Amino acid sequence: MQLAEILASDTLIPSLPATVAQILGEFQKAEPDVRRITELVSSEVGLTVRILRLLNSARYGGGGRIGTVEGAIPLLGLKATNQLISAAAVGGAFKQVPGVDMADFWRHSLDVAKIAQSLADSMRIDKGLAFTSGLLHGVGDLVMKIAMPDQPCLQTSFTSDGDRHARQVAELGYSYADVGAAFAAKWHFPQAIVDAIKHHPNPSEDTDSETLAGIVYLASWGSLAHEMDLDAPALFDKYPSRVADSIGFADQELLCSENPIEWTGPAEAGDFA
Repeated sequence: MQLAEILASDTLIPSLPATVAQILGEFQKAEPDVRRITELVSSEVGLTVRILRLLNSARYGGGGRIGTVEGAIPLLGLKATNQLISAAAVGGAFKQVPGVDMADFWRHSLDVAKIAQSLADSMRIDKGLAFTSGLLHGVGDLVMKIAMPDQPCLQTSFTSDGDRHARQVAELGYSYADVGAAFAAKWHFPQAIVDAIKHHPNPSEDTDSETLAGIVYLASWGSLAHEMDLDAPALFDKYPSRVADSIGFADQELLCSENPIEWTGPAEAGDFA
């Protein structure tokens, strides 16, 4: 299937769900009504569970657990809350994908998001943008799997396939990054997130957004290294220094440590899926 066909399909790349559109519309007002936002979120039980799981995965609460969306807004601010609600809604858009273990896919995506957030924090870059970019970096692969379930370059697991982008480009002329960026744009995510998703497989291709894209690249590498159970010497040997140097990330030990984050467990991933 051609990229243009995928991007033109409202079935493969759906519009925002009505409730989510209402929530985001409320955020766009000069004075958003927090009570109305809370009411709209609470009307969707699955969305509420995913939002609270993300809020606590992102560890915005300063050590404590965040129990309600209303309680999160003063801690995160409207902008970050808006992004996380949108990201949580994406989880609901992909409940079942042929041949994909959705809990495993979101476990990996949450790990990438957490690592990206940690790296961004160390570089004093917007943690919310990094977390959301990491969480959504692979959604294009889900779209492609729905569109082309038997395509050879989509048969291995996304969570452990370090050569997926190159194989997809060679086979199809585009990759999950292109599709994921189009999805993020259609769902009105900030342009910085769209650009990071699109360019993270080759962050140096886009100088304007290469720092955020580079962070997602490094976070994805860190998660893949964990999937492969690499030991410390192997981590340092395979460390992607070219990308790290290009964005000014100098804390190699952070990314190569055994536990740079609290790895996502089955229950956490299952809640989100």
